[in-house]
Amino acid sequence: MPRVKNTHRPQVFITMGDPSGVGPEIIAKALSNPSFREEAVFTCLADADIMQSAFSQFAGGMKINELSSSDEISLDEDAVNIFDPCPLLEGHTSGKPTTRGAKKALRCLEEAVEIMRTSPQEVPKALVTAPVSKEKIAEVHSGFIGHTEFLQEAYGASLVTMVFVGEHLCVIPVTRHLPLAEVASSLNEDLIRETLLQVADKRSLMTDKKDPLILVTALNPHAGEGGRMGTEEGTIIEPAIKKAKKTYSNIEGPIPADVAFYKAYNKKADIVVSMYHDQCLTAFKMLDFTSGVNMTLGLDHIRTSPDHGTAFDIAGKGIADPGSMESAIRLAVSAL
Repeated sequence: MPRVKNTHRPQVFITMGDPSGVGPEIIAKALSNPSFREEAVFTCLADADIMQSAFSQFAGGMKINELSSSDEISLDEDAVNIFDPCPLLEGHTSGKPTTRGAKKALRCLEEAVEIMRTSPQEVPKALVTAPVSKEKIAEVHSGFIGHTEFLQEAYGASLVTMVFVGEHLCVIPVTRHLPLAEVASSLNEDLIRETLLQVADKRSLMTDKKDPLILVTALNPHAGEGGRMGTEEGTIIEPAIKKAKKTYSNIEGPIPADVAFYKAYNKKADIVVSMYHDQCLTAFKMLDFTSGVNMTLGLDHIRTSPDHGTAFDIAGKGIADPGSMESAIRLAVSAL
């Protein structure tokens, strides 16, 4: 497993995502911004041919340094580095995902994790992940749910929190990729309290405010209407908030989700912690789809990702919007 030598600037590792998706394109477009390269040293873990082609097409003139596999690799601080962890793909077609492409995407992710875990820690490091096809990776890696869960297992983290940061909203789901029928039974007081404390501890990554207001949504409509429409508010959510406030006091809730997002959108709250995925992501993606960032808390390092999928329908057409990838890189760099 190669180790990366230290550099003078922080290091950011970017995985290409599914090679048939828009990942290579939005990475190349985002890194064409010279201001990024002044702040960090970038390494793409990707299929070398695909990534070279993307840079040639969307970032002409950029200096590229293709790394060779060895026990220790030296990054070129004045170039974008490319490290290909396994043989080049053959027969690749944009917009048409394959199991071979999924294997390559997974291998790039695995290699990024290992490099960051085993390399010297003197220089700050961050990971940015381009979108993958969860369905395709699950075909070659049983049980794959998504980046967040994969990274939690890889790092042995007891709790990770998925945060979405955008221009208009900052939202966090307590539960993530679950069927809606399983949400209520998966919630408990400890999970909600620990999520709130993790969010409060890392609040500086989400907002410039010193003591932002964190709103906590109810699970049920109308916050349960005093138990007539559900009891989770009184039995689980309220006790969790009460305990979390002993550490960080500026938390309010539970309040109906429709009210919480109205307040947040109108700048009367800064962060919304909700009970399940679509409860917060529907509002977030309506407002911040092209600029939103998915960030993972609870790992040994910062990890960010664009808040959109592989976009196979537009891959290879040169029209993918790099805004979310640019935001993901900007957030990763600012956190180092």
